[in-house]
Amino acid sequence: MRYLFSLCLSVWLAFPFISHAQDAADKVDRPKNAWYAPDYVVAQHAGLIGILAAGIGYDFGKHDRTNAELMYGFTPNYGFKNTTHTFTTRIYYQSHPKPLFKGFQISWIRAGAGISMTIGEQFETFFPKKYPNGYYIWPTATRILPFVGSALRREFQGKKRPHFGELYGEIGTTDVMIVDKYRNKGISVPDILNLAVGLRYSL
Repeated sequence: MRYLFSLCLSVWLAFPFISHAQDAADKVDRPKNAWYAPDYVVAQHAGLIGILAAGIGYDFGKHDRTNAELMYGFTPNYGFKNTTHTFTTRIYYQSHPKPLFKGFQISWIRAGAGISMTIGEQFETFFPKKYPNGYYIWPTATRILPFVGSALRREFQGKKRPHFGELYGEIGTTDVMIVDKYRNKGISVPDILNLAVGLRYSL
């Protein structure tokens, strides 16, 4: 199972690089909002930033392929001490969408990382004294969250400019899980990965 997972992941990551490049003339940027106004809204399920998270995003860079997001997520009390609240900043690159079928387009690669701060009784904002030095590389409330995924989108005609709706999926992990995998050889790669799904809609 582990080898099958690795093979599928390798093929999925390699596919965009062996596909034909799209003509640069097709990569026209959308008209921009005011500098302070978000370019899109986003909602996500799972991904270690809450059972449900939502926020705003900005796109910038060449052909608007780089994105930055500010999100709030929460996890209700399911046997833990209390409901947790997670604040996350993410930045990632997303490849140019390519035609797929019936007006749908696909971005094969979206890859980046985020940093989150979780507020809850079971999380420490500073290094807990009860653990030995080096046990945690960050306070337990703070996590670095690398991820990679793909996105399926469709554009819609608006009154002043086109809009798009997008469904995405991501596979991610955390700094702590990576360290655990390094320290414990019995932990497999799939054990430290998590899956998230989300929606984006341009404004």
